[in-house]
Amino acid sequence: MPYLRLSSLPLDEATKRHLADELTATVLDVLTSEKPEWTSVHFTPFEPGDFAIAGRLVADGGIVDTHLEISAPGVDEKSWYALRNRLTDVLVDALGIADSDRWHVNVKLSRYDPHSFAMAGNAADELDELRPAARRGNPWWLRPAALAGFALGAYAGYRWITERVGARAEVDAAPVADPPPDAPPPAAAAAAAGGTNPRAAAADAGSTSRSDAAAAGGAAPSIDAGSVKEF
Repeated sequence: MPYLRLSSLPLDEATKRHLADELTATVLDVLTSEKPEWTSVHFTPFEPGDFAIAGRLVADGGIVDTHLEISAPGVDEKSWYALRNRLTDVLVDALGIADSDRWHVNVKLSRYDPHSFAMAGNAADELDELRPAARRGNPWWLRPAALAGFALGAYAGYRWITERVGARAEVDAAPVADPPPDAPPPAAAAAAAGGTNPRAAAADAGSTSRSDAAAAGGAAPSIDAGSVKEF
């Protein structure tokens, strides 16, 4: 859990945001086992009259130092070499420090035992053991089971809809059944249902007789005009 404290003259908000991002990214790039939420940057500005070097206040012309202190556990020599050089480069670039004044940028490492640092009353080296216990209230299989139940319900709904649509399509497309052989012709059925006109029936009978005679090869019988008039 790295902790960085930067002591310098007052900085504007834009510079603080830039440094917070760059310092954190540099530390996490070197200490790969650390996490962003475990890394903090603390700005502690001082006024020119509050800092002296070589017995002279900065307000009186003394050259100001920029001091960065980093506290972190488990920093080996290779990581410390990378940290002190890369963090110095970040400060020089962000604060516009000249190369000749690079000697006034200090980086101090404070290594500590993880057991000597606590969060919420728990030692840092015990946090990994406590996190699984804190999540025991939600079994690991709960989320997969919920997703499987949702997928099963969606599939069942899809099958029900497709079956209903298919059954409706079959009913709509069913062919009309043929009438039974002994059913009367449509005209006879209509006559039986609504009564028969004598003239229409006589005309239909005559037309049928002529059609049958023509089909048999004989001449169609002539109709006497007088009989038609009498009728």
